[in-house]
Amino acid sequence: MTVQIIQDFIPPGRRNRPGYRLDPKYITIHDTANTQSGADAKVHASYVKSAAAAAIPASWHFTVDDKAIYQHLPLTENGWHCGDGTNGVGNRQSIGIEICENRDGNRAKAEANAAWLVAKLLKDFSLGLDRVKQHYDWSGKNCPRVLRGRKGGWQDFLAAIEAHLKPAPKLPVIIKAVGVRFEGKEAGIVGYYSNEEGTLYPRAVIEKMGATVSGHGDYVNIVRAKAADPAQVQQLQAEVVALKSENASLKAKIETAKKALS
Repeated sequence: MTVQIIQDFIPPGRRNRPGYRLDPKYITIHDTANTQSGADAKVHASYVKSAAAAAIPASWHFTVDDKAIYQHLPLTENGWHCGDGTNGVGNRQSIGIEICENRDGNRAKAEANAAWLVAKLLKDFSLGLDRVKQHYDWSGKNCPRVLRGRKGGWQDFLAAIEAHLKPAPKLPVIIKAVGVRFEGKEAGIVGYYSNEEGTLYPRAVIEKMGATVSGHGDYVNIVRAKAADPAQVQQLQAEVVALKSENASLKAKIETAKKALS
């Protein structure tokens, strides 16, 4: 999974681009609290460059919607997004991420995109999952309000991040192709040996069908499963009937013993 990140920085010198050096130790998650239709990441990129945002001052590093991610500040500069003061740990040591709430957007997809971004940043800065914080953790504000307000919302979000942090499973590497014969005759198909302890594909499928695979070198031979001996099948069926009868008898004896002891 990869989401487009569009850099659209707040101009230098604005009150909401203070320029203090940022050495990221945390990632802080926010919700935009803007449910208006069209209030996507691009719209917030315009807002954060406005005189209104500069007057507060308010700024953060990324806004995420269901289609794209806009970056507003370099990751070497702090923003004003945590409400914990000029020298607060949140404002001075954390990357701020806003997740869009626009009613015409796909909120679940926006959260998924945000989880991808957080995982990427954790990897980039060698940070653990415990460094992902809520705005609430710094100032007590009910933010990110959507994640906090949904049962299990925050834990689900962390789980989505963690899923991106897990290494992708390694696929088998084909190391040799071999011809396949069916009961000694050319089958017109190719089998493959992989690096998984010499596993032959499609050996697993063949053996599940009851056939056997033998041989080595440039060819392997497949032999179909032998039909069951009718006499042996009949004998096994009789044994099953006898065991069922014996089991029923034992159950009856147990019930009789229980009644006697009660």
